[in-house]
Amino acid sequence: MKYLFWNICCAALWVGLTTLPAFAQQDDVVTRTQPVQEVFQTGLVYSQERGEVQLSYSSRFSKGKDHSSLQTPLNLEYGINDRWQIEVEWSAMSHRTKTGEATMRGSGDLSVGTQYSFMNMRGSNFHSAVGFEVSLPTGSIEKELSEGFIEYEPYLILARDFPKLNNMQIFSQVGVGFAQRVRRKVGEDQEAPAAHKFDLGVGTFVPFRHLVFTGEFNLSTNRWNNGGREREIHATPGVVWRLPPNLEIGVGAPVGLTRDADRLGAIFKFVYEFGTRHRAEVP
Repeated sequence: MKYLFWNICCAALWVGLTTLPAFAQQDDVVTRTQPVQEVFQTGLVYSQERGEVQLSYSSRFSKGKDHSSLQTPLNLEYGINDRWQIEVEWSAMSHRTKTGEATMRGSGDLSVGTQYSFMNMRGSNFHSAVGFEVSLPTGSIEKELSEGFIEYEPYLILARDFPKLNNMQIFSQVGVGFAQRVRRKVGEDQEAPAAHKFDLGVGTFVPFRHLVFTGEFNLSTNRWNNGGREREIHATPGVVWRLPPNLEIGVGAPVGLTRDADRLGAIFKFVYEFGTRHRAEVP
Protein backbone atom coordinates (compact mmCIF):
# COMPACT_ATOMS: atom_id res chain seq x y z
CA MET A 1 0.00 0.00 0.00
CA LYS A 2 2.76 2.46 0.87
CA TYR A 3 4.46 1.93 -2.48
CA LEU A 4 1.16 2.56 -4.29
CA PHE A 5 0.62 5.76 -2.33
CA TRP A 6 4.15 6.97 -3.05
CA ASN A 7 3.74 6.24 -6.77
CA ILE A 8 0.49 8.20 -6.83
CA CYS A 9 2.23 11.18 -5.20
CA CYS A 10 5.04 11.10 -7.76
CA ALA A 11 2.59 10.72 -10.63
CA ALA A 12 0.53 13.68 -9.44
CA LEU A 13 3.62 15.89 -9.24
CA TRP A 14 4.80 14.75 -12.68
CA VAL A 15 1.40 15.50 -14.22
CA GLY A 16 1.43 18.95 -12.65
CA LEU A 17 4.90 19.73 -13.96
CA THR A 18 4.13 18.57 -17.49
CA THR A 19 0.63 20.00 -17.91
CA LEU A 20 0.74 23.34 -16.12
CA PRO A 21 3.07 25.01 -18.66
CA ALA A 22 0.39 24.50 -21.32
CA PHE A 23 -2.02 26.60 -19.24
CA ALA A 24 0.60 29.00 -17.91
CA GLN A 25 1.21 30.90 -21.12
CA GLN A 26 2.51 34.24 -19.96
CA ASP A 27 2.88 37.73 -21.37
CA ASP A 28 6.37 39.04 -22.08
CA VAL A 29 6.02 41.35 -19.09
CA VAL A 30 5.56 39.50 -15.82
CA THR A 31 4.00 41.28 -12.87
CA ARG A 32 6.68 41.74 -10.19
CA THR A 33 4.61 43.39 -7.49
CA GLN A 34 4.58 41.17 -4.42
CA PRO A 35 2.47 42.69 -1.63
CA VAL A 36 3.95 40.21 0.88
CA GLN A 37 6.67 37.57 0.77
CA GLU A 38 5.45 35.16 3.46
CA VAL A 39 2.38 34.45 5.56
CA PHE A 40 2.32 32.16 8.59
CA GLN A 41 0.90 28.68 7.94
CA THR A 42 0.50 28.45 4.14
CA GLY A 43 2.91 28.68 1.23
CA LEU A 44 2.55 31.50 -1.29
CA VAL A 45 2.94 31.26 -5.05
CA TYR A 46 5.94 33.61 -5.23
CA SER A 47 9.36 32.13 -5.99
CA GLN A 48 12.61 34.01 -5.55
CA GLU A 49 14.04 35.75 -8.61
CA ARG A 50 17.29 34.64 -10.21
CA GLY A 51 20.16 35.17 -7.77
CA GLU A 52 17.85 36.42 -5.02
CA VAL A 53 18.22 35.10 -1.47
CA GLN A 54 15.56 35.21 1.21
CA LEU A 55 16.19 34.52 4.88
CA SER A 56 13.24 33.84 7.17
CA TYR A 57 13.39 33.38 10.92
CA SER A 58 10.31 32.40 12.91
CA SER A 59 9.47 31.87 16.55
CA ARG A 60 6.45 29.56 16.93
CA PHE A 61 4.90 29.04 20.33
CA SER A 62 1.98 26.64 20.84
CA LYS A 63 0.12 25.41 23.90
CA GLY A 64 -1.84 22.16 23.88
CA LYS A 65 -3.78 20.20 26.45
CA ASP A 66 -0.77 18.64 28.16
CA HIS A 67 2.25 20.39 26.69
CA SER A 68 3.67 23.59 25.30
CA SER A 69 6.40 23.96 22.72
CA LEU A 70 8.58 26.57 21.08
CA GLN A 71 10.01 26.10 17.58
CA THR A 72 12.47 28.45 15.90
CA PRO A 73 12.82 27.48 12.23
CA LEU A 74 15.36 29.20 9.99
CA ASN A 75 14.55 29.12 6.28
CA LEU A 76 16.81 29.94 3.31
CA GLU A 77 15.45 30.32 -0.25
CA TYR A 78 17.49 30.90 -3.41
CA GLY A 79 16.24 31.73 -6.91
CA ILE A 80 17.78 29.61 -9.67
CA ASN A 81 15.84 31.67 -12.20
CA ASP A 82 12.86 34.01 -11.96
CA ARG A 83 10.39 31.14 -11.52
CA TRP A 84 12.34 28.31 -9.90
CA GLN A 85 13.76 28.28 -6.38
CA ILE A 86 15.33 25.87 -3.93
CA GLU A 87 15.04 26.09 -0.15
CA VAL A 88 16.39 24.65 3.08
CA GLU A 89 14.77 24.86 6.53
CA TRP A 90 16.26 23.84 9.85
CA SER A 91 14.50 24.01 13.18
CA ALA A 92 15.69 24.40 16.74
CA MET A 93 13.06 23.49 19.32
CA SER A 94 12.44 23.79 23.03
CA HIS A 95 9.72 21.50 24.38
CA ARG A 96 8.16 21.92 27.84
CA THR A 97 5.58 19.72 29.56
CA LYS A 98 2.45 21.14 31.16
CA THR A 99 3.77 20.71 34.69
CA GLY A 100 7.08 22.37 33.86
CA GLU A 101 9.01 19.46 35.35
CA ALA A 102 10.74 18.52 32.10
CA THR A 103 12.22 20.80 29.46
CA MET A 104 13.79 19.32 26.34
CA ARG A 105 15.99 21.58 24.25
CA GLY A 106 17.87 20.90 21.06
CA SER A 107 17.81 21.09 17.28
CA GLY A 108 14.86 19.84 15.28
CA ASP A 109 14.43 18.36 11.82
CA LEU A 110 15.84 19.51 8.49
CA SER A 111 13.88 19.87 5.25
CA VAL A 112 14.89 20.63 1.66
CA GLY A 113 12.58 21.54 -1.19
CA THR A 114 12.03 23.18 -4.53
CA GLN A 115 9.23 25.24 -6.10
CA TYR A 116 8.40 26.35 -9.64
CA SER A 117 5.92 29.20 -10.22
CA PHE A 118 3.68 30.16 -13.12
CA MET A 119 2.77 33.84 -12.77
CA ASN A 120 -0.02 35.68 -14.58
CA MET A 121 -1.25 32.59 -16.41
CA ARG A 122 -2.38 33.54 -19.94
CA GLY A 123 -1.97 37.18 -18.97
CA SER A 124 -4.56 36.90 -16.21
CA ASN A 125 -4.51 37.53 -12.46
CA PHE A 126 -4.27 33.79 -11.75
CA HIS A 127 -1.01 32.22 -10.53
CA SER A 128 0.09 28.71 -9.63
CA ALA A 129 3.12 26.87 -8.32
CA VAL A 130 4.19 23.26 -7.86
CA GLY A 131 6.75 22.07 -5.35
CA PHE A 132 8.26 19.12 -3.54
CA GLU A 133 9.70 18.87 -0.02
CA VAL A 134 11.64 16.20 1.84
CA SER A 135 11.96 16.35 5.64
CA LEU A 136 14.80 14.51 7.38
CA PRO A 137 14.66 13.43 11.06
CA THR A 138 17.82 15.15 12.32
CA GLY A 139 16.40 16.00 15.76
CA SER A 140 16.69 13.90 18.89
CA ILE A 141 14.16 11.08 19.18
CA GLU A 142 14.80 10.53 22.88
CA LYS A 143 14.13 14.21 23.64
CA GLU A 144 10.95 14.12 21.52
CA LEU A 145 12.36 16.82 19.24
CA SER A 146 11.71 14.59 16.22
CA GLU A 147 9.26 11.78 15.44
CA GLY A 148 11.86 9.92 13.39
CA PHE A 149 10.10 10.16 10.01
CA ILE A 150 11.34 10.90 6.52
CA GLU A 151 8.49 12.78 4.90
CA TYR A 152 7.96 13.28 1.16
CA GLU A 153 5.38 15.87 0.11
CA PRO A 154 4.49 17.20 -3.36
CA TYR A 155 2.19 20.22 -3.27
CA LEU A 156 0.26 22.63 -5.47
CA ILE A 157 -0.48 26.32 -4.83
CA LEU A 158 -3.17 28.37 -6.59
CA ALA A 159 -3.75 32.11 -6.22
CA ARG A 160 -5.97 34.86 -7.61
CA ASP A 161 -5.18 38.58 -7.40
CA PHE A 162 -7.80 41.30 -7.14
CA PRO A 163 -5.99 44.50 -8.24
CA LYS A 164 -9.09 46.66 -7.87
CA LEU A 165 -9.42 45.60 -4.23
CA ASN A 166 -6.09 47.08 -3.16
CA ASN A 167 -4.12 44.06 -4.50
CA MET A 168 -5.98 41.58 -2.31
CA GLN A 169 -5.19 37.93 -3.01
CA ILE A 170 -6.96 34.64 -2.30
CA PHE A 171 -4.65 31.61 -2.21
CA SER A 172 -4.75 27.90 -1.45
CA GLN A 173 -2.20 25.12 -0.99
CA VAL A 174 -2.81 21.38 -1.11
CA GLY A 175 -0.20 18.71 -0.41
CA VAL A 176 -0.13 14.96 0.01
CA GLY A 177 2.70 13.00 1.52
CA PHE A 178 4.04 9.78 2.89
CA ALA A 179 5.94 9.57 6.15
CA GLN A 180 8.17 6.57 6.77
CA ARG A 181 9.71 5.98 10.19
CA VAL A 182 13.46 5.43 10.00
CA ARG A 183 14.47 6.21 13.59
CA ARG A 184 12.97 4.93 16.85
CA LYS A 185 13.41 5.34 20.57
CA VAL A 186 15.39 2.70 22.40
CA GLY A 187 13.10 -0.24 23.10
CA GLU A 188 10.30 1.01 20.83
CA ASP A 189 8.36 -1.43 18.64
CA GLN A 190 10.34 -2.03 15.44
CA GLU A 191 7.08 -2.25 13.52
CA ALA A 192 6.02 1.28 14.37
CA PRO A 193 3.51 2.45 11.75
CA ALA A 194 4.06 4.82 8.87
CA ALA A 195 1.57 7.53 8.01
CA HIS A 196 -0.30 9.02 5.08
CA LYS A 197 -0.57 12.80 5.22
CA PHE A 198 -2.87 15.40 3.71
CA ASP A 199 -2.53 19.18 4.11
CA LEU A 200 -4.90 21.88 2.94
CA GLY A 201 -4.56 25.59 3.47
CA VAL A 202 -6.70 28.46 2.21
CA GLY A 203 -6.33 32.12 2.98
CA THR A 204 -6.28 35.72 1.91
CA PHE A 205 -4.21 38.85 2.44
CA VAL A 206 -5.14 42.51 2.05
CA PRO A 207 -2.41 45.19 1.84
CA PHE A 208 -3.01 48.56 3.47
CA ARG A 209 -0.15 51.04 3.26
CA HIS A 210 2.85 49.41 4.98
CA LEU A 211 0.71 46.71 6.58
CA VAL A 212 -0.65 43.47 5.12
CA PHE A 213 -3.55 41.83 6.97
CA THR A 214 -3.73 38.04 6.59
CA GLY A 215 -6.17 35.25 7.39
CA GLU A 216 -5.56 31.50 7.01
CA PHE A 217 -7.49 28.29 7.57
CA ASN A 218 -5.41 25.09 7.67
CA LEU A 219 -6.34 21.41 7.83
CA SER A 220 -3.75 18.68 8.44
CA THR A 221 -4.53 14.98 8.78
CA ASN A 222 -2.32 11.97 9.50
CA ARG A 223 -3.69 8.49 8.92
CA TRP A 224 -1.58 5.71 10.42
CA ASN A 225 -1.26 2.23 8.93
CA ASN A 226 -2.42 0.75 12.24
CA GLY A 227 -5.76 2.56 11.96
CA GLY A 228 -4.94 5.63 14.03
CA ARG A 229 -5.83 9.11 12.82
CA GLU A 230 -5.03 12.68 13.79
CA ARG A 231 -6.77 15.78 12.48
CA GLU A 232 -5.69 19.33 13.23
CA ILE A 233 -7.52 22.45 12.11
CA HIS A 234 -6.23 25.96 12.80
CA ALA A 235 -7.50 29.45 12.04
CA THR A 236 -4.69 32.03 11.92
CA PRO A 237 -5.27 35.79 11.72
CA GLY A 238 -2.14 37.87 11.33
CA VAL A 239 -0.52 41.09 10.23
CA VAL A 240 2.76 41.76 8.41
CA TRP A 241 4.64 45.07 8.60
CA ARG A 242 6.69 45.84 5.49
CA LEU A 243 9.85 47.87 6.13
CA PRO A 244 12.26 49.09 3.45
CA PRO A 245 14.56 47.80 2.26
CA ASN A 246 13.14 44.26 1.74
CA LEU A 247 12.33 43.52 5.39
CA GLU A 248 9.09 42.09 6.77
CA ILE A 249 8.03 41.57 10.38
CA GLY A 250 4.88 39.57 11.04
CA VAL A 251 2.75 38.37 13.95
CA GLY A 252 0.14 35.59 13.68
CA ALA A 253 -2.11 33.90 16.25
CA PRO A 254 -3.13 30.29 15.42
CA VAL A 255 -6.26 29.03 17.19
CA GLY A 256 -6.91 25.28 17.32
CA LEU A 257 -10.40 24.16 16.26
CA THR A 258 -10.13 20.39 16.84
CA ARG A 259 -9.21 18.16 19.77
CA ASP A 260 -5.87 17.13 18.21
CA ALA A 261 -4.81 20.71 17.51
CA ASP A 262 -2.93 22.93 19.95
CA ARG A 263 -5.44 25.33 21.46
CA LEU A 264 -3.50 28.58 21.25
CA GLY A 265 -0.31 29.80 19.66
CA ALA A 266 1.73 32.75 18.49
CA ILE A 267 4.04 33.12 15.49
CA PHE A 268 6.62 35.88 15.08
CA LYS A 269 8.31 36.02 11.68
CA PHE A 270 11.20 38.05 10.24
CA VAL A 271 11.87 37.96 6.49
CA TYR A 272 14.78 39.66 4.72
CA GLU A 273 15.75 39.57 1.04
CA PHE A 274 18.93 40.56 -0.71
CA GLY A 275 20.13 40.36 -4.31
CA THR A 276 16.70 41.64 -5.41
CA ARG A 277 16.57 43.03 -8.95
CA HIS A 278 12.87 43.95 -8.94
CA ARG A 279 11.65 45.62 -5.79
CA ALA A 280 7.98 45.53 -4.95
CA GLU A 281 6.28 48.85 -4.34
CA VAL A 282 4.75 49.39 -0.93
CA PRO A 283 1.01 49.91 -1.42
